[in-house]
Amino acid sequence: MTFLPEAHEALEEFMRQAVADKTSLHIVGTGTKEKLGDMVTADASLSLAHLSGIVDYQPEELIMVAKPGTRLDEITVALAEKKQMLAFEPANLSFLYGAEHAGSVGGIIAANLSGPRRISAGAARDYLLGFTAVSGRGTSFTSGSRVMKNVTGYDLSKLICGSMGTLAVMSELTLKVLPRPETSTTLSVKCAALAPAQKALSAAFKSATEPSGGAITRASSGALSLGDEPAAAHVRLEGVAQSVADRTSTLCDVLAEFGRVSVLEQDASEALWQDIRDIRILDEAAEQVWKLSVTPSHVSEVITAITAQTVIRFFCDWAGGLIILSGAGEGLHQIVRSAVEAHGGGHASLLRAPDTMRGAIASFHPQPTALAGLHDRIRQSFDPLHLLNPGKMGSVSRDA
Repeated sequence: MTFLPEAHEALEEFMRQAVADKTSLHIVGTGTKEKLGDMVTADASLSLAHLSGIVDYQPEELIMVAKPGTRLDEITVALAEKKQMLAFEPANLSFLYGAEHAGSVGGIIAANLSGPRRISAGAARDYLLGFTAVSGRGTSFTSGSRVMKNVTGYDLSKLICGSMGTLAVMSELTLKVLPRPETSTTLSVKCAALAPAQKALSAAFKSATEPSGGAITRASSGALSLGDEPAAAHVRLEGVAQSVADRTSTLCDVLAEFGRVSVLEQDASEALWQDIRDIRILDEAAEQVWKLSVTPSHVSEVITAITAQTVIRFFCDWAGGLIILSGAGEGLHQIVRSAVEAHGGGHASLLRAPDTMRGAIASFHPQPTALAGLHDRIRQSFDPLHLLNPGKMGSVSRDA
């Protein structure tokens, strides 16, 4: 059974009945990220695909109000007409999941998906000003407002982002938007290996040139296989044309000591960062795709530890702090997570794998006991019966 509400009132009524009947619910938007997170087993499905549309858009105030089922491409088109954007650069993961489109804005926020500009502009959670939702108790609530400086009450926007639909079901959300940069340029420096490429990115971000993106790929384009093969460090500059030109000149001097520097103009620059954002650099047929959040200075050590035991393909984003890698084998998760833990710590999350493997491997990195307890207590407060997306973020203690 799938319920498709078209208004908040219908959603609230359905949720109240589900709570009364103790009916567990599989919460989905347009279904494009169905395989993100652990597998869900529920009594019924609640789809927000018909709870869609842009409710209010005020370009002069830099805010947009939309329903969660609104497709991301619809929002992107509306913003582009006013030369504005979602600054956190949400990824289009249709390539990764074999979907027909980029999915819904509700799914982007629920998963807290942020692209290359995350390192300079912030994450998706930093642009959710407020929302209206129905909790797992069957009650409606509103958090935040349409202005950034409203500090009354708890900032639940930060909590709902990344909760994967396990705390509440949104019916409306308010986003902060920003003007699009006038132009962009990418400086690419070819380095002897991953380690010097990381040092090049570090030097770029320590400079006064204000990069909006930093990534590492194979020097000859595509994904890397080893940490000791030639690599290319890419640094993006955005803004007013004259400012970008001046900063490009300065950054060329900064990067010159690391290797040969080339400059990608706007079209080539945007194409490169779209491929990085959408994970199109990896092999489309890869069995498993992993997302590793690590300390940038440890990226070379992490990769060396992994490649010493198995074959992978990878690239880095967020100035080296994010590794996206592909590989195969039942033991890959142990290799990847052990390498992260042994070299500075961090998180290793499974983005894609066959269903048989997803049922056996936790998608999200295991939490320390204290943090896991806090997670359980928060879940207990919002959804005491554990009806919303049960299992999506792993098991939850019933007596939390």
